[in-house]
Amino acid sequence: MTLIIAADVQDHLILAGDHCAVLSRGSNATEHVIIRNCQKIYSWKYGAIAGSGDVVLMVVFLRLFLLHERQNARVDVLQIASEAKAARIRAGSPPGECVGNIFFTLPASDGFQMHGVYIGEHRIRLETVDPISTCFSMQEQRSPDRTACNAFNGRLRPALFFSDTRAFDTHHLDLLRRFFECQSAMDDRVTCSFDVMFLDKRTGVGRFWTAPDGMGRRVSLGGELESAGERPVQRKRPEALFCRYSGLSKPCRAE
Repeated sequence: MTLIIAADVQDHLILAGDHCAVLSRGSNATEHVIIRNCQKIYSWKYGAIAGSGDVVLMVVFLRLFLLHERQNARVDVLQIASEAKAARIRAGSPPGECVGNIFFTLPASDGFQMHGVYIGEHRIRLETVDPISTCFSMQEQRSPDRTACNAFNGRLRPALFFSDTRAFDTHHLDLLRRFFECQSAMDDRVTCSFDVMFLDKRTGVGRFWTAPDGMGRRVSLGGELESAGERPVQRKRPEALFCRYSGLSKPCRAE
């Protein structure tokens, strides 16, 4: 399980992930396959979604999530997470190994919100990332230093602090770059390169960056390179899309 950062910056949502994925050769395997060019941030019509943990569990969840969204007005995220975990267990994966965190943006009555689903060995919970707060998703024994996490969160700035959108993006890209570089220097399962999505909570306008060398090229949420005169993609807010909430407010963290 590698590093996902999900933050609410009061007027924007930020979702970032490094490029490292660890694949197990089997349930009792001591060796793992490490991939260092894995994309973890994926766009969808209401923003972006990312996951860390059991890779197959993440794929099953994403497929069920998109299937439910296409078929129903209501999306029960806890049910989808339960179905994904049950599918992995039926396939022979021990309950303690099919765990992870999934973050995604969804529309709400007053704008977009960032949600996190924690799938543990014995429980599943759904949480909302609060304004001016950050969730860091990693295994407990590999998680970033608390002081570094607090420092990162303390440097988040709403858009009103900047002269324009590009200045907002540059500040937070630099903040992310330094955090991923620092974590990568201490952990060989985190890459310096990362992907990040910025989403305007009010309008649903999204901007996706890929940063292989710290500063990235700007692309639209559809994946095409954005020219200087092209506007970012805007996501419309539907009124009939809902989530079930657990009432918890602590940041998501893997067991």
